[in-house]
Amino acid sequence: MGSAIPEFTCLQENCQESVTVTSQPTNPGPLAGTTVIDVSALGPGPFCSMILADFGAEVISISRPGPRESFDPSQYFSRGKQSIVVDLRNSDGGKLIRDMVAEADVFLEGFRPGAMERRGLGPDDLMAINPRLIYTRLTGYGQSGPLSQTAGHDINYLATAGVLGVLGDVESGPTVPLNLLGDFASGSMSAVVGISLALIERHMTGRGQLVDAAMVDGAVALLSAQLAEYSAGTWYGPGTSVLSGRAPYYRAYHCSDGGWFAVGAIEDRFYVQMVSALGLDIGDLPDRSDPANWDQLCDVFAARFATRTRSAWVEAFSVVDGCGGAVLRLDELADNPHLKSRNTVYRNGGLIEAAPAPRLSGFRPALRQRVATVGQDTWNVLRRFGLDDATITDLERRGVVEHRGGHVST
Repeated sequence: MGSAIPEFTCLQENCQESVTVTSQPTNPGPLAGTTVIDVSALGPGPFCSMILADFGAEVISISRPGPRESFDPSQYFSRGKQSIVVDLRNSDGGKLIRDMVAEADVFLEGFRPGAMERRGLGPDDLMAINPRLIYTRLTGYGQSGPLSQTAGHDINYLATAGVLGVLGDVESGPTVPLNLLGDFASGSMSAVVGISLALIERHMTGRGQLVDAAMVDGAVALLSAQLAEYSAGTWYGPGTSVLSGRAPYYRAYHCSDGGWFAVGAIEDRFYVQMVSALGLDIGDLPDRSDPANWDQLCDVFAARFATRTRSAWVEAFSVVDGCGGAVLRLDELADNPHLKSRNTVYRNGGLIEAAPAPRLSGFRPALRQRVATVGQDTWNVLRRFGLDDATITDLERRGVVEHRGGHVST
């Protein structure tokens, strides 16, 4: 029996898209009651913990003291979190974290192996305090292996995992896919899956465990289809397969107004309709099943797409199953009819943000505010963990913690 797609309620002060939910059963979220302490920095860790917050977890983001960078990814991925500042290099700061971990469910860090151990905050230290703790380590190369101590970024992890080697083509070289595949798909999402699985197992066993989420591992897992092709002897290198953009029926074409239009008509029934939408006679075209004809077909299709605007091609493909669609720019997402109908993208003041995914029929996520100022919740969070005002004042005076703006509850 089908059901309507659950929507979300935007609770942010500047949100311009306030939507009402369809009649769906609701609850506080599948992760309600789960406390996450996140000491990671940069993008992958904060994005991981934001997903957990989206689905009901109480996430406490811990930042280090000192001046903030002009672009702080942890703040951008701070939706629904509480932010405090603690000096982890200070022995009292480490003690404070250990006291908090005693009441936490998940601890998330993204430092090189050994860094947390040197501060007395490694998995052995914290899981001795709280055996139910899910200790999650999100790094590029993982906790073991020759490269585990090597510095790197998304492009390096994808190179090591072989992902970069299958993108682009032999002549122009690899195509760098921003940091979507390494940081977020291979790192953040792998960590979310690992944490979720560990929480399920803890429900059965009563014990936590260590989650080693390495981006190289996650990236290789994403290569499963290409590894299968290689094993079957049907992988011929980057830029040669249908899905690489080499095939004339699976690529993007330039339109007369400068926009781009993407087609993915792999199956014969879709290819026939794609050709029809283009106003071409399939009998006049060379056989698409022979890769030797692909360059000629690409030229024919490119010339045809160049005769009309992107919106004209959207209209032409709207009446056929030709697997075609406009290549949208970031500034077009919030007004796209399909994305707007599903509340996939919403405006928050001058920002465009993505709604939580996937959709759960029994849960309506409330898109809460992002952190306005790093450290805004220091006092309130420390009080929540049982510290009195005199103790917090002393920690602040000694530079162990910082409170930066934000309302302090009375």
